[in-house]
Amino acid sequence: MKRFNFGGFLYGLMFFMFFRISSWLCSVPMWATLILHFTAGLPIFWFWLTLGAWILAGLIRYLTIRFARWGASTAPDPVKENKNPYSAKNKY
Repeated sequence: MKRFNFGGFLYGLMFFMFFRISSWLCSVPMWATLILHFTAGLPIFWFWLTLGAWILAGLIRYLTIRFARWGASTAPDPVKENKNPYSAKNKY
């Protein structure tokens, strides 16, 4: 059976959506403007503005975490000589 590779896009999208859902506390202004639109007559563009800001903040946060490893070193640590006089030398 052939397995399809989406290049990580699908997994990245799922991670981003979970990221946004898990930060429900940051979405309170968005919900407040939506409620104020229906109750107090606040223009709907305030809801769309807060929704866009919420998604943009999540996208910046996601990209920061996703691409933060670019600065990390991928080279393995060099092997150090064992200078402990009490360790076994394993020389037979």
